[in-house]
Amino acid sequence: MNKPDLINARNTIKKLAERDGVSVDYVRKHMQLAMLNGLCSTDPQVKMYWNSIPCEGEVPTPEELIVHLAETVRHRGAT
Repeated sequence: MNKPDLINARNTIKKLAERDGVSVDYVRKHMQLAMLNGLCSTDPQVKMYWNSIPCEGEVPTPEELIVHLAETVRHRGAT
């Protein structure tokens, strides 16, 4: 992941927090909870999708997920 994309993702989370009047930690924690639902799925296709998300750790961070989803949307829009 390149640094500018991760910075943009952090800024996106910050904007969501400001828009909703909550903390950045609150937004990140709720994103992580939603992500855990997918990460813990027993469906092989869902597991394959989550394993395809590039990440530096064992599981993607909310920022890494945002970057991945943005890139996916960008590529689909280009075709």
